[in-house]
Parts: sequence; C-alpha cells; structure tokens
Amino acid sequence: MRAAAPRKRNLCSHVVEEIGSRVVRGELGPDAVLNEADLGKQFRASRSVVREAVKTLAAKGLLDSRTRTGTRVLASTHWNLLDLDVLGWRYGAMPRAQFVRELFEIRRLIEPGAAALAAERATPQEIDALGEAYATMQATDHASDLAIDADMRFHRMLLSCSHNELLVQMGGVIGVGLLISFRISSHSYGVSLPKHFEVFDAIRQHDPDGACAAMEKLLANTREMLERELAGSASVVAPRRESAPAAG
Repeated sequence: MRAAAPRKRNLCSHVVEEIGSRVVRGELGPDAVLNEADLGKQFRASRSVVREAVKTLAAKGLLDSRTRTGTRVLASTHWNLLDLDVLGWRYGAMPRAQFVRELFEIRRLIEPGAAALAAERATPQEIDALGEAYATMQATDHASDLAIDADMRFHRMLLSCSHNELLVQMGGVIGVGLLISFRISSHSYGVSLPKHFEVFDAIRQHDPDGACAAMEKLLANTREMLERELAGSASVVAPRRESAPAAG
C-alpha cells in the first residue's frame, strides 16, 4: 500500500509531461476540449491522477478547468513562460536559435542590473562565497556535469548578492539558460571563464558600472558563440536532409 503514492506521483508527472508538451507543440490547440475520462483511458490513470495533472497544468496557464465548461486548452498568451517545465517544453518545440535568442534577451535584461546591485550591496562574506563559486568553476572538469552545477552556483550567488528577492526568483530561468548553453556547446564554458572573473572582480571592487559592463560582455560573447555553433550545425545538417530519400 505504501508503494502506491510514489507510483501515483510518477504517473501524474507522466500525464503532466505528455499533455503539457502536446499543448506547447501545438498538437492540442487553443480551445481544444479535453475529456478527463478519455485521458484516464489513454494514460491508464485514475480520475484522481488525471484531475491532479489537470490542476498542475492549469497552474502553469496551459489549461482552464471549470465545472460547467470542462477542461480546455488555453492560448499561449496565458502560459507561464517562466515556469521551468514550460520552458523545457518550449525548448523541445521551438527552433533552438529562436529559443536561445529569447532566453538571452531575458538574461540581458536581468543579469547586468543584478551584477550592478551586487557590486553595491554584497557583504564581504557574500563576496567570498562568490569567489569560491568562481574557484569551483575553474577547478571543475569543463566537460562534466559538475561544470554546469558550478556555473549555476556562481550565477545564483550573484543574484543573491543583489539583496532583491524578485531577482533571486529568476535563478531558475537563468539556470535553464546555462543548461541549454552547455548542451549546445560545452566549449563556451571554458572560453567564458575569464569573463566570469571580470564580473566577480568588479563586484569585489564594489564597481557597479564595471560589473554591469562585464556581465553585458559575458552574455554577448556567450550568445555570439552559441549562435555560431547553431549556424554551423544547421549548415552541416541541411545537405544531408536534401540528399535523403523522401519518406514513403
């Protein structure tokens, strides 16, 4: 009996993942009506599991569930695009170059200002912690999963140094950006290390303008490198697609 709860949670997560990704991919368009009984049969899930999944997706802005009208799909204008699950589904559905562009536009709006605030407000203890995070980035194998963990730690610590709770809440979005950047090109990690130090050094010297400029430079260079990587991948893949025989 005790094993039922984890199984129920896993099944609910599966239903959320499947329906959510279908909505974001456009397979379930706006105003499409979902029948909970049919969903239960499709996923071999109980009514309570389906209702829990619908409730989760409603909280993310993908579905609207009402007693009289039932459950329907909402347009993308209602989606919580900063939700980490929704971000992941969009990454799977969108052209990668477009997703990278949108993500870096958001990061450019957030992180330079956060770096400037960190330079103004960080305590000596927080500066030491930021320095330790950078030292971990240096010491970690650049191609390992530990590298992205170290990178996330640095950026989350920087947000914490801003002493602004709303900025701290943006850590999840920035973490998604770091993870996707690493997946596209782990080479960008090593190249960006000196620029991370420039950000840290400006914060350590309590130089808001310098910290802002250093973060701008870090983001611009990383985005440029990723866009070159994506463009190169497209140029390699395209000829193969043209020469492949048509399906059917």
